[in-house]
Amino acid sequence: MGPEHAARRQLEDVIFPFWLANGIDEVNGGYYTCFDNRGRTRLSTDKYTWSQGRFVWLLARAARLAERGLLALDPEELLAHAERGARFLVDHAVRPGGTCAYLLDETGAEKPSERSVYADCFVAMGLSELSRQTGQAQWLDVVDPILARVAADIMDGDPPTPPYPLPPGHSGFGARMILLNARLDQVRAHERTGGEAAGPRGELAGALQGVLAHREETGLFAEILVDDPGQRDTVLARHRNPGHALEGAWMVLEAGELLGDHRADKPVLDSISKLCATGWDIERGGLLRYTDVTGRRGGGPYEELIVRTWTTKLWWVHTEAAYSTRLAAVKYGDKSAERWFGKVWDYTLDIFPGRDDGAEWVQIRDRDGRPLDEVVALPVKDPYHIARNLMQIVELGEG
Repeated sequence: MGPEHAARRQLEDVIFPFWLANGIDEVNGGYYTCFDNRGRTRLSTDKYTWSQGRFVWLLARAARLAERGLLALDPEELLAHAERGARFLVDHAVRPGGTCAYLLDETGAEKPSERSVYADCFVAMGLSELSRQTGQAQWLDVVDPILARVAADIMDGDPPTPPYPLPPGHSGFGARMILLNARLDQVRAHERTGGEAAGPRGELAGALQGVLAHREETGLFAEILVDDPGQRDTVLARHRNPGHALEGAWMVLEAGELLGDHRADKPVLDSISKLCATGWDIERGGLLRYTDVTGRRGGGPYEELIVRTWTTKLWWVHTEAAYSTRLAAVKYGDKSAERWFGKVWDYTLDIFPGRDDGAEWVQIRDRDGRPLDEVVALPVKDPYHIARNLMQIVELGEG
């Protein structure tokens, strides 16, 4: 059974059945995602904007695959759920000035919380994907000011990044990567609704350069760049996040293809295998969450997360790595990436589907692959990465 077939089986038989049965709020709009790590208990009816935007994206993309016969799901049902979720976000989460609420209650009332550019971008991405699928441009009237505000915050050097804010003078890869991802979706949606000339390609090119600024001569990507040379021997500056960089790698390749700019292809393809080798746990298999967890300690919630969880195995790290290596192998003929795909894919399908350990997939496991009942970033069980990457693998198999 090829990877495309295996990915499709997981989507049709495991992932979407769970979320369509348990994740849709038919009364208020939006989605329920606050389940425990094993998917057995709903812990809260709160609605994190971060996950709400992601859910709109997933449903809209799944509708596209279903229309093309790549998923045995009802595209009209998927699109109806996506549109209701989008209206919920526009009605309750989107604020004037291009920002979004971070946390809503079940009915959509905003709860006290900080702003995060991640939440902003995921709202924009969900609406962009819905616009791309439906051809309806009105959603982009909401998307464009949100991304303009995020880009300005990143340019100013201090974007808000809860749940793990960074100290002043520290520039995170994550914010730049999510902006690149959001710009990709924005351009594709604009060009679907208004033609190629309508797409903000210049902004996409700028976001691409922001991500590439983190690539090092070693082939790795710095997770955090620091302004003060005296802070470059700290845990924050030294640690690396191979899964994050592998996620960014496919975005760079896809952005370059869309823009017709292939200058980054070779260096990024070289990075993919290097990142896999750096993150791979040679003793127990799988990709470690963080590497090079050495250096001076300065404190703070993000540093504590790095030190405490570096050996854990996360579902999103592995599915992002699977798509990046598969893309590099299939579209670019990269033999090293093809070998890494086999290792990552086998580990992913062996370890993360819930089976006896829980419903759907178990999103966080310890170094040996045992389930860990912990929180990953937000107190949600968010299917975004696994479903997105499995759909990307299915699409890649169709050429």
